[in-house]
Amino acid sequence: MEPDINLTVNNIGIQGSANFGVGITDTLPLGMSEMTGTRTVGHENYGNYQHTDGSIMCWIPQFYYRWGHADSPRADKYDANSLDVKSKYDFADVAAANAAGYALHRAFYDNGQIKDGFFVDKYQASNNGGIASSIKNGIPLSSSSSNAPFSALTGSPKNTYAGAIDAVKTRGNAFFVTTLFVQRALSLLSMAHAQAATSIDNCAWYDPTGVANYPKGCNNDALGDVNDATVKYTATGYLNAGKTGSATQFAKTTHNGQNNGVADLNGNMYEICLGVTQLSGTFYALKTSAKASALTSGATLANDAWGAAGIAANYESLGASIGALTGTLRVLEMGNGIQQVFSSAMTGKEWQASCAGIPLATGVSSTSGTDLFGHDRFYDDRVDYLCPMSGGAWGSGALSGVWFVYFHYSRADSYDNVGVRAALYV
Repeated sequence: MEPDINLTVNNIGIQGSANFGVGITDTLPLGMSEMTGTRTVGHENYGNYQHTDGSIMCWIPQFYYRWGHADSPRADKYDANSLDVKSKYDFADVAAANAAGYALHRAFYDNGQIKDGFFVDKYQASNNGGIASSIKNGIPLSSSSSNAPFSALTGSPKNTYAGAIDAVKTRGNAFFVTTLFVQRALSLLSMAHAQAATSIDNCAWYDPTGVANYPKGCNNDALGDVNDATVKYTATGYLNAGKTGSATQFAKTTHNGQNNGVADLNGNMYEICLGVTQLSGTFYALKTSAKASALTSGATLANDAWGAAGIAANYESLGASIGALTGTLRVLEMGNGIQQVFSSAMTGKEWQASCAGIPLATGVSSTSGTDLFGHDRFYDDRVDYLCPMSGGAWGSGALSGVWFVYFHYSRADSYDNVGVRAALYV
């Protein structure tokens, strides 16, 4: 039988089905090429591409999403947190999608343009001959001198969270540190897949009980997953960190539960994110007109990711607080009974916040959270030069997860369990 070759570019697929959450593109940037199986439906490399440095990246096509709509086929079970995802081919344009209650995800806006998709590292970045590369079984980079430091890369990037920007630039100037929007787009796809899947056939981490129906990872401080004893990682040799992409039951660690997905979003290394910051009492989100790859690692210039000049040029105000992000030092859990967790807004500040993983004020709990969101932690705080982190680390246990987000540290901080993943727009 001839392999089934998919010639439909930029199709996110159907949630719950094979190949959902990745896709193919016919527009490749310089240095990026297809792999064996990139266009073959069902292949482990479907939707995967390789850069000249050896990095493997997944293409995530443009998609629309809808939270908590009465017309959702999942409304009876998930009510206000039902989640529907549609491809770019389901609507004529953004206005038509909005009319049906769907929003285009913020991750598909950059430099004032709507993008057909984005490339994102399949694996956490590791040191590949001085380049921060996405390579299976690599030892993940960290922002500390004690563990696979950024500073060992070409150009000696600083071992700080800000240094992550210079670290990913070792692969090329077009690459950028994943934004919260990119990270939460992957989280959203995971939840959409979870709500629609009916077996492990198309989603290896599927849990019919709903208790642990989400991607697994290295998070139990023993090279395994706190919810699934079948998931085991190969040690890097540093404490209980795992080599990225090394898990047994690999598909259980990807965003879509398939071998072609993005790995290690739950634990192993916290991942530095851009897109939201805070200064002098106000939170800010990156403007849709800003260019993510143009942001630099300082805090004084107009193209910097931090500082007054950079904020004025590249960010818009979210206010002194928005939703559950109040600037008060506290630890919350995602989910609050049957309350809707994220805003259904399709434009404006609330849309930006939702796409950055900032829940509604009523969508979090100080005590329990919900299984649906993995009881993932939401860390609220007010820190100047804020630099968020996502995912959790090797010893975070139940704190880790694809919805985990830390608004607690600044660009100057440095830790041995905090690394980076790169993304790329065409």
